[in-house]
Amino acid sequence: ALQLERARAHQAEPMFRNALLRAARTGLRSEAAAAETDAAFATKLKFNFSVPSVPLYSAAPVQMVIVPGASGVFGVLKDHVPTIAAMKPGVVAVQENEGDSELKQFFVSGGFAYVKPDSSLDIQAVEAVPLEDLDPEEVKKGVAEYTSAVASTADEVEKAQAEIGLEVYQAMAAALNI
Repeated sequence: ALQLERARAHQAEPMFRNALLRAARTGLRSEAAAAETDAAFATKLKFNFSVPSVPLYSAAPVQMVIVPGASGVFGVLKDHVPTIAAMKPGVVAVQENEGDSELKQFFVSGGFAYVKPDSSLDIQAVEAVPLEDLDPEEVKKGVAEYTSAVASTADEVEKAQAEIGLEVYQAMAAALNI
């Protein structure tokens, strides 16, 4: 019985050793991946941007993000002071790399921006559309329709809804310079 125990222990030893080696290699790979991630964020902001249906950016290293805050437009860089801001309809502009002259622009109808102490920015928007996907003619029609609705509606609830629609369409028109 003692010989059988020793034989089992001897057989288990290589399995245990292999398991330890696998765990050590995995740990080293994880440390290397963490070091790469840390290096990517050494000078950049960690950016998360999502709408209810899909993330647009997920832990992406970016240089700067411009946010249409309810109390004014503001830019966010690495080490920005922690902030929570409601967003008004407007353009979220993303500079992915230092020196990029073109910013990726998204029209948002509203939402919230959270700047965290760890140099990360989370934006949750109700809707977000790449600016180039907005149709200027449809935006003009929307402004005209909501302007008419605001002027002709006596019901307070309908008037408030029309004013919100007009605000969004006017922001789209401003973003498109029309």
